[in-house]
Amino acid sequence: MFRFFIVSGVCIAAVAGIWAGGETYASKRLAQLVQDNPATQASSVEAMRQPPNFGVELQDFTLTDPAATLAFPWARIVMSPTTPTTAQLQLPDHGQLQIEGQDYDLGLSGDYSKIRLAPLKRLAPDHIDLMADAVTLDGQAVIEGLDIDLQMGRLSATAPLAARSVYEAAVNLGALRTQMLAQLGVDLGPLPDPVTMNGKLRLWMDGTPSVTDEHAPDIVGWQTEGLTLGAGAMSLRLVGRVVRGADGLTEGQLAIYTTDAKAIIDQAAELDLIPQQSRMLLTFGLGQLARAEIDPDIDGPEFPEASDGQMRLPVVLKEGQIFLGGIAIGAAPPFGSI
Repeated sequence: MFRFFIVSGVCIAAVAGIWAGGETYASKRLAQLVQDNPATQASSVEAMRQPPNFGVELQDFTLTDPAATLAFPWARIVMSPTTPTTAQLQLPDHGQLQIEGQDYDLGLSGDYSKIRLAPLKRLAPDHIDLMADAVTLDGQAVIEGLDIDLQMGRLSATAPLAARSVYEAAVNLGALRTQMLAQLGVDLGPLPDPVTMNGKLRLWMDGTPSVTDEHAPDIVGWQTEGLTLGAGAMSLRLVGRVVRGADGLTEGQLAIYTTDAKAIIDQAAELDLIPQQSRMLLTFGLGQLARAEIDPDIDGPEFPEASDGQMRLPVVLKEGQIFLGGIAIGAAPPFGSI
């Protein structure tokens, strides 16, 4: 989504007042940016002319990403003269989504998007808020309840060396219907239905997003003091920190808190996150794994003890390997794949 906000946010930089001349200038600047960016297309970009609000409208707007293509009949970027650095993205309740060459009718219900820019930080997105009551593909609900809030923070001494900016994220995903996606040809693997997510994350990036730069930065690390994940009847809470190592592999330490440890190990094996030959060994050794200590020499948040009925399973990623409870179980994945 940063790619879209970088494109859409440039019109805010043109705000010198709320008169029609400023609005026309903003629409021309945005039209040029859309034309110059191979990831975006629009048949026209026009000033809205709806005082007292200030905005632009893009007709036949398309956003292309390596993973998918989004197309809407129109998109509007609207600002109020009382908050000239805050833009609201307005979209229709229908569009088109293309994944792996397959087209789907996209439906949005209760969608809302807002971005606030920081004028003293090269117009970096300072606050982003995305919400949707429901997202449908070909009339079938695939997402129910989505709320993502991103707030720019300040880098601390504990940030990864490659980090140049940090965002505090609050994520609430009510339900992702994996079976429905599979029926539509989008296979996320053997994940039980539905998938849920709730919690807070700290995201480190190797640059500062800005409407003055068309290149979106990459995430180089993340940390959570508590992210709850669910898949069907399974549930776990994740605490820890991972970063991108110098070799591009994932490094760090996580702790999994759960009452469903055996089911989670079975599911991890089904998803090829751990080797099949390790599944039985890990299952029989769960008691010992849960007694493993957290490595105090690895940067990260505080790791609380497990509550009654739970197990705490420490996972360490270092030197190209994954260690579960001190036992090497496989190769560390490239950063970004988890």
